[in-house]
Amino acid sequence: MSTQRPNLWRLISESSHIIAAQPRHFSALSVLFLLPISISTLIYQFLPRPDSTRSGYGRSQLQIQITYLIFVTVFGLCGSASITYSTVRGFYGKRVTLTSSLKSILVSFFLLLSTKLVAQIILALVIFGFGVSMVLAYNGLLLLGLEMDYDGLYFLIFVILIAAVVVAAMIYVEVGWCLTTAVVVVESRWGFAPLKRSWHLVKGMRWVAFSMVVVFLILGGLLSKWYSIVVAKSGGGGNGWKSWGFCLQAFVYANILTVVLLYNMTATAVLFIHCRALHGEDMAAFHKIDEEEEFDGEYEYLPLPFSNV
Repeated sequence: MSTQRPNLWRLISESSHIIAAQPRHFSALSVLFLLPISISTLIYQFLPRPDSTRSGYGRSQLQIQITYLIFVTVFGLCGSASITYSTVRGFYGKRVTLTSSLKSILVSFFLLLSTKLVAQIILALVIFGFGVSMVLAYNGLLLLGLEMDYDGLYFLIFVILIAAVVVAAMIYVEVGWCLTTAVVVVESRWGFAPLKRSWHLVKGMRWVAFSMVVVFLILGGLLSKWYSIVVAKSGGGGNGWKSWGFCLQAFVYANILTVVLLYNMTATAVLFIHCRALHGEDMAAFHKIDEEEEFDGEYEYLPLPFSNV
């Protein structure tokens, strides 16, 4: 088993090989689960925004936001479960059927959902803690006699520093938890255990994980900013869909976002395999269960150059 630390380019390259070895399989999963997320993001930009002067309008907006959140969560969990399942098997040169990938969702969905809820609760507590710390720090400065005008430079610097600390902390936590989905799907853990397990596996590969998280965050941010500009130029209303130019840009955006989501999930699963290898853990038990459950132990192996990791 190789313990050589990969870089980000190697993760992307191996992900590309896995996808290219079974293009129709990963395309089907992308169309089923990732493309709907991209399309819902397109539509969400055109939905009405809340208006404090109209209570009914606000309730309607809240319902829309909840529906959108549930939709994205369900399809995101289904996509991450099936794509992680397929990537891990594809990494070792095993051809996976669409049926087996869909079955993996039944096993992992509620485990992923419970783990996601635990993670969100922890993040909410972290943000709350930073908020309390910011209030205490501000009051402490006032007790020391430092007056800060809300429109002044010092207050702006104070807010920027606090925001930078919060963002850095969130990224740090995201890096430590980036392998959570793979841990849930492969090792069938749930709740706090996958978060702790992911934090352990990332040790020794933290900079690689950091670069992967940051790159995909930047790509997602750039795509979101680009589409926001496109929507603004269209007038932000339903008339934008009558323009061929806007429809073409929306089509390109949805497809690029789908590809970015696919590579993000695939690269994360590949990183998980390398992290286990770095810690001297093989996938023997995983392969044994795999062979007992799938195809009665009979596989068609794909010629991948890195499947001996």
